[in-house]
Amino acid sequence: MSFFDELKRRNVFRVGAAYAVTAWVLLQILDVVGDILELPEWGGKLILLILLVGFFLALIFAWAFELTPEGVKREKDVDRSRSITPQTGRKLDRLIIGVLAVAVVYLLIDKLFLQELVDPVESTPTADAAQQPAGLAAEQSPSVAVLPFVNMSGDADNEYFSDGLTETLLHVLSQLPGLRVAARTSSFAFKGQSSSIGEIAAALGVEHVLEGSVQKANDRVRVTAQLIRADDGFHVWSQNYTRPLEDIFAIQDEIAADVAGALGSSLLGSGGAERHVVSTKDLDAFESYLKGLEQQAIYSYGSLDQAENYFKQALARDPGFTDARLALARNYLVKFTTGLISAREAVDRANPLIEQALAEEPGNALAEALDIMLSVVTSGPADREQVRAWADRLRQLIPGIPTEILPRVVLARILMENFNDHQGALDVLQAGLLIDPLQGELYRWLGRVNVRVGNLDQARTALQRSLQLAPDNPNTYSTFSEVELAADNLAGALDWVRQASEKDPQDHELASHIARDLYGLGLAEEGDLWARRVQALAPESGLARLLQVERAVALGDIEEVIDRSAAMIADQVDLRHGAFDEAAAHYADAMLRAGRAQEGYEFLLSVRPEIADYSTVPPDLQGVFMQWASLDLMSGFEDFEKRREAWIRFDEALEAKGFPGVYDPTSEYHTWNHVMRGEVEQAVEHFLDYELAEALSQDLHRVNRPFYTTLAPVYEDPRVAARLAEDAKRYEELRREVSAMLQRPEWGNP
Repeated sequence: MSFFDELKRRNVFRVGAAYAVTAWVLLQILDVVGDILELPEWGGKLILLILLVGFFLALIFAWAFELTPEGVKREKDVDRSRSITPQTGRKLDRLIIGVLAVAVVYLLIDKLFLQELVDPVESTPTADAAQQPAGLAAEQSPSVAVLPFVNMSGDADNEYFSDGLTETLLHVLSQLPGLRVAARTSSFAFKGQSSSIGEIAAALGVEHVLEGSVQKANDRVRVTAQLIRADDGFHVWSQNYTRPLEDIFAIQDEIAADVAGALGSSLLGSGGAERHVVSTKDLDAFESYLKGLEQQAIYSYGSLDQAENYFKQALARDPGFTDARLALARNYLVKFTTGLISAREAVDRANPLIEQALAEEPGNALAEALDIMLSVVTSGPADREQVRAWADRLRQLIPGIPTEILPRVVLARILMENFNDHQGALDVLQAGLLIDPLQGELYRWLGRVNVRVGNLDQARTALQRSLQLAPDNPNTYSTFSEVELAADNLAGALDWVRQASEKDPQDHELASHIARDLYGLGLAEEGDLWARRVQALAPESGLARLLQVERAVALGDIEEVIDRSAAMIADQVDLRHGAFDEAAAHYADAMLRAGRAQEGYEFLLSVRPEIADYSTVPPDLQGVFMQWASLDLMSGFEDFEKRREAWIRFDEALEAKGFPGVYDPTSEYHTWNHVMRGEVEQAVEHFLDYELAEALSQDLHRVNRPFYTTLAPVYEDPRVAARLAEDAKRYEELRREVSAMLQRPEWGNP
C-alpha cells in the first residue's frame, strides 16, 4: 500500500479537513464575540497560533493513533482485520458536512443581512498620504472621532435616534477643554462603511475612536458605547445602557454626560468642564434640524432653500431651539455668499436670529461669530483696522466652535483678500483640516488660495480631493474653472462651469459666467443661449443686466452700451461678481470713446453728488467705483494737474481707509496710480509685470485696450504694444478653441 493510501486509510485527510473547517468557524465566532469579551489585539493572534499548532498535532495524532471500541490505541497495536477506521471515517464525513453547513449558513447571513450595515460605497474614505493636509500627522493629542452609532432597531425610521445621539455626543465632547474631536462631516463620512478602526483613525488623524450601537424596541432603548485606542485596538472604556423610553432626549443627555465624563477621565485626567447639550427636547424638531444640516452642506441653490425650510420646521416645533435658530442665520449668510439673496436681505433676516440667540445665551460663540461674519461679507469699504479687529475676534472665537467651518473660511478670506496674507489663510484652513479632514469645503478654499498665489498644481490636488469628498457641491466645479482660467485654458474653464451648472441648474450666476466669456470672445449668438437662462431665472439681477451691456460691447453698439450701463448706475445695482463696477467701467470707457466725457462725468455726479469730494471715501463700494469712473472721465476734458490733484486726494483717502487694492502689489490700481501721478515708466513696468502677466483668459477685454484715454501713455509704450499684439493672436486661438468645444454634444442645449 502506498503512503498516500495509508494516509487515507488512517483518516489523516479527514481529520485535517474536520479540524480546519471547525477552526474557521471558531475564528468567525471569536470575531463576533471578541469585542464583547474585550480581548486585546494580541489575544486573537495567540488563539490563531494555538489553532495552527493544534492542526499539526491533530495530523500526527491521526497518523499514530486509532480509535477502537476499547478506546484510543497506538496504530501499530491494532489488528487491521478488526480496525474500525471506515466507520470512523464516515463519522468524520458527517462532522465535516455538518460544520460546512454551519459555515454556509453564516456566509449567507453575512452576505444578505450583516453587510447591509457595513456595505462599502464606491469611494470609501481611507488614509492616503497624498490626500492628507500638511501637518496632519503631527496632530495634537488627545484626540477622538465619534462614529455614527449603528441603528440596530431593524427600523429605518429610528435612524434619526442613532444619528441624534451621535450628534449630541459630538456637540458635548467638542466642548471638553484639551480634547480634539473630529467634526461631524468627517465622522459621518464613515457611516455605513466597512473601514477598520485603524483606517478610520488614520484618515481622521485621531488617536481614539468612539463607536456604538442603538437598539430601540417598544418602550425600551439599549445603547452600547466603546472607546477604542486606534494603534492597538485596546478598549479604553465601554458601557451598556438600557433605559425606559420615556424621554429620549433625557436619555441622550444622560448618556452624553456619562460618556463625556468617562472620556474626560480616560483621556484628559479629569471629568471635563460644564457641557452644553443640544438645545431641544423635541424629536421632530431635532430631525428637521439634522435634515437641514445635511442640505446646507450640499451648498446649492436648491439645497439651501430646502435647508431653510427644515430649520423653520424645527423652530415651528420648538421656538426655543437655539441651534436651529443659528443654523438658519448661517443659511441666510451662505445664501448671500452664493447670490441667492442680497446683502440687505441677509442682514435683515439673520440679524434678529443672532440677537435672539445672544439675548438668551450671552457669550454664545457661534452667535458672535455669525454676527462678525455677516458684518464682514456685507459691509462696504470698512476701515482696515475694523476688518483687522473682526479677523482677530474670529480667531479668538474659533477654538470655542472648533467644528464650525464657516468662521475658518471667512477668516481665511479676510487674510487673503484684505491683507494679502496667503500663508496665514493656508494655515487657518490646514488647522481646520486637523479637526475635519474630510471636509470638502476646506479643500475647496485651499484650492482658491493656491490659485491666488499661482500654485496651480497644489490647487488642482486640493480641488480633486474636494470633489471626491463632496461631488454634489457645484462650487467646487466653478472653483476648478478659476484654475483653468489662470492656466489660460478658457475652454476647460467654461466646461467646468457648465458642469457646475448641471449640478445646480437654478444658479443663474453660473450661466452668466459662461455668457460673459462668450460675449467677451465676440460669440454673441452663443452667448445669447446662456443669457436667456439668466434672464429666465433672475431677470432683475445685476448680472442679468450686465449681460445686456456685455452683449452690446460684443456687437460694437456703443450707444447701447451707454444706455444700458447708465441705467444700471442710476439704479445702483448690486455688486455680485462685478456687476456694478463693470457697468461703471463700461460706461466711462464708452463715453470717452464717444467724445462725451464731461456729459458722463456730470451724469455720475447727478446720481451721487457726494462722489465729487475725493478726500472722502463713500460708505459703499458703488460710490467708490463711481469716483474711480469719474476720475477716468476727467481725462477727457480736464487738464493733467487738476486730474492729478483729484486723484491724489482719492488715493490718500483710500489708503487711510485701508482699501485692499492699495495694499495689494498686484492690483491694477497701482498702474492707475502711477499714470495719474505722471509716473509713466513705473506705470508701464507695473502693467507689464502684473496685468499682462495674467492669463488672457482672465481678462478678455484687455485686447480692446480699455480706458485708452487715461492709460494712453502705457498703451503707446513699444513693449506694451508688442505684448498686446501677442494677446491679439492668443485671443483668436481662444476663440477657435471655445468654438470647437461648443460643438460637443454636452453643449447643445443650455
